[in-house]
Amino acid sequence: MSQERIKGVLSPVVTPFNGDMSPDAERFIRHCKWLVSQRVGLAVFGTNSEANSMSVEEKLELLAALVSGGVPAGALMPGTGHCALSDSIKMTREAVRMGCGGVLMLPPFYYKGVSDEGLFRNFSEVIERVGDERLRLYLYHIPPVSNVPITLNLIGACTPLVCSSTMASLLIPENRPRVICLPARTRSIDPLSTFSRICGMESVCVCAASGVDTIAIRSNAESLFI
Repeated sequence: MSQERIKGVLSPVVTPFNGDMSPDAERFIRHCKWLVSQRVGLAVFGTNSEANSMSVEEKLELLAALVSGGVPAGALMPGTGHCALSDSIKMTREAVRMGCGGVLMLPPFYYKGVSDEGLFRNFSEVIERVGDERLRLYLYHIPPVSNVPITLNLIGACTPLVCSSTMASLLIPENRPRVICLPARTRSIDPLSTFSRICGMESVCVCAASGVDTIAIRSNAESLFI
């Protein structure tokens, strides 16, 4: 993966489907290429991408189709978090192998009331089993949908993991600004003061040119159905 984290506007890319409910790779590639031409990063299998409506195999096929179809891997931040640890590991490992600029990881969300320790063990297992220094991990906090929050205590627990691992960065969403960046390899980190933010509010999308990073659904404005 690229050494610098993805910046600017990121699109939770809409996934088009065929009449038989299979993903439409051709339209998906075309739309992603258009977004890249508009200098938009690609959070495929993100918020409104129907990620949990597809199998791991379908998502990996789409990801491979994007890269082989000419979409720059460094612009991709695919969602790789699943309820099953093995699925999260498989997708994350393949995303790293393809050279994606990062991965966006939901917590395991089927069971509610998951402890911070349980979530920490889940994320640390993914990191350890993927075992690749190119990994850039974005922990996706969207409690209205997942009902499994990423707390400040969990962020604090992850800090030594990030500092001692081969990861270059760990990015964690919160309530309003949806993604927070924790620099890696820092000897002393205050989890509350050293984050940079990638906002999840549409209203700040226009500020991206001024250095405010954002994830914006409206970036999908070009019609997929023409």
